[in-house]
Amino acid sequence: MLRSNTLLAVKYLAVDLALSVLYFPVWWYTQGMARAGAYCAGTVGNAARSFGVRHWLKNLFKPMFGQYDIAGRIISFFMRLAMMLYYSVVLLVLSVIMLALFLAWLAIPVFIGYNFFVQFIGVIKTARP
Repeated sequence: MLRSNTLLAVKYLAVDLALSVLYFPVWWYTQGMARAGAYCAGTVGNAARSFGVRHWLKNLFKPMFGQYDIAGRIISFFMRLAMMLYYSVVLLVLSVIMLALFLAWLAIPVFIGYNFFVQFIGVIKTARP
């Protein structure tokens, strides 16, 4: 009885392990890719909301601190323009970084598989007499 239960447990674990290994690439390029894409897009979206570029643009021609004279309007315009440009560049850099991370997510299994087979072939070549 003990032997059959142990054998059943080993069979179950072996089948579960084999199916998990086979399902991993499918998960990586379906659900995992969707999660990684949502994370990257969410990070960029949250940064865009945090920087408030639309808010800067909406108030571009309004004077800051109630300074309605010409100097206050000019200073406010160029200050907001500079802030918009700065935050836009930072957002662009963040977008490029998130895109690179997403592409790295897609390339990691291919890279690992390629290196595994290169090493495997190297072992086979050195094992021959």
